Amino acid sequence: MMKSVFTFLFFVFVLFTACTKEYPGIEELDTKLVADYITKNNLNVQEYNQSGIYYQIVKQGVGPDIDYTKQIPLIYTVKSLDGTFSSADTFTNRYADFFGYFRPDSLREIIKNKLLKQGGAVRIIIPSRFAFGKSGSGGIPGNSSLDYTISVLTADKLPEYEDYLINKYIETNSLTGFSKTASGLYYKIAETGTGVETINNLSLLTLEYTGKLFNGTVFDKTNTGATATLSLGNLIEGWKEGLPMIKKGGSIRLIIPSHLAYGLQGSGTIPPFSCLDFDIKVKDVQ
Repeated sequence: MMKSVFTFLFFVFVLFTACTKEYPGIEELDTKLVADYITKNNLNVQEYNQSGIYYQIVKQGVGPDIDYTKQIPLIYTVKSLDGTFSSADTFTNRYADFFGYFRPDSLREIIKNKLLKQGGAVRIIIPSRFAFGKSGSGGIPGNSSLDYTISVLTADKLPEYEDYLINKYIETNSLTGFSKTASGLYYKIAETGTGVETINNLSLLTLEYTGKLFNGTVFDKTNTGATATLSLGNLIEGWKEGLPMIKKGGSIRLIIPSHLAYGLQGSGTIPPFSCLDFDIKVKDVQ
C-alpha cells in the first residue's frame, strides 16, 4: 500500500513538472522589447555601462555643469515602447526642483554623467525595471519601458528662452498689437477705461479674468457673469506691472514670462516655469 502511494505521488510530481511552463523574467522581456524598438526605429543609441539602458546625446550642453544640488529646469517628452502611453506636451512636462530629486534615478545618472552640462538634450531608452517598475507612475502603466527626450535648460538663460516661446506663441496664434516692457511682459490694451482712480499696489480690484497656459489649458477664471475682488499688492508681478496701465472699465491682455508669474516652481495646477496668458477686465477700483 505504502509503495503504491509513493508511486502515485512520484507520478503526480513528474506530471506537474512536465506541465510547468517556464515564463521569461522581466529582465528578459525588457531586453527583447528594447532591442526590437531600437531596431524597428533605426535608433543611433549606445548602451550605458552594460545596463540595458541606451542613450543618445541630441544636443551637447555648453552651460554650467549639471549638479545634483542645483535647481535645474527640465522639459521632456516620454512614451512607452509598446505604444500604450505617450506624453509629449512640453508645456506640462516640466521639472525645476533640485536635480538630485529628479526621478527615475537612472535618468538622473545618465544626464549627469553623459550630458554633463546644462543647455543640452539627451534621448534615453529605459527598461521598465529601471523606470517605474510594476507600479507605474503618474499615468505611466506598470512594467513600461520608456523613451524619454529631455532638454536641460540653463537657469540664467530662462528669460531669453521664454521670450522666444512668447514670440512663437504670438506668431502661432496670429496675435497682433502687443507691446513689450523692459521686464519682459507683453501686453495689449483693448480698452483703457474711463475711471479716474489710479490703479496701484494698494488698490482693491473687482475683476473678470481668464488665465491659460500656452497649450490652451484654462487654469483659472471667474465664472460667467461673476467677478473676483482682489488686492493688487498680493498678486503676481506681471499683474502689478500690467494693470496700472488701465483704469476702471478697462480691459487688457497680459502674456507673462514665469519670472513675473510663479517662477521656477510653478503653483498648484501651473507647471514649473510657465508663461501665462491672461485676459483681464477691471470692473471696479477701490
